[in-house]
Amino acid sequence: MKRKVEILDRVIKALASFTISYAFVVIAYVLISNMGIFDPIDNQMALQLMCICLVIAAIHFVLGFFEITSGFWFCLLYFGVVVAVVLFMGIVVYDFVVMSAAFIVCLAGMLVVVFAGTCLIAYFDDWKKVQEINKMIQQNKEL
Repeated sequence: MKRKVEILDRVIKALASFTISYAFVVIAYVLISNMGIFDPIDNQMALQLMCICLVIAAIHFVLGFFEITSGFWFCLLYFGVVVAVVLFMGIVVYDFVVMSAAFIVCLAGMLVVVFAGTCLIAYFDDWKKVQEINKMIQQNKEL
């Protein structure tokens, strides 16, 4: 029973991460397309971006079963997955990556902002729980 709850919790976190990242991606994409660097978003592009976010969330879900103790390696691995999936799907699958300096710089900035924003929002609840547990441990030490 405990294992089922743990897996369900991971699925819910993966879905939350997916929805948050997709919202950030669409917002960032629209802002950058307003600058004239990305093509305007249409239904097809919205679905492509959704599929990319879904694939990233699925890979992150699987990676969540591995014990990664270092925060640095965790962030590096998860961000590496984001970059690899976006480049592979953007170049090979959907063919929307334009090889220009402005496009690559904006895409890189968008990836960093979306990754950081998703981590901050999706995992803020976990951070709050850790802070509460640390506070309880500190209070128990004082007794």
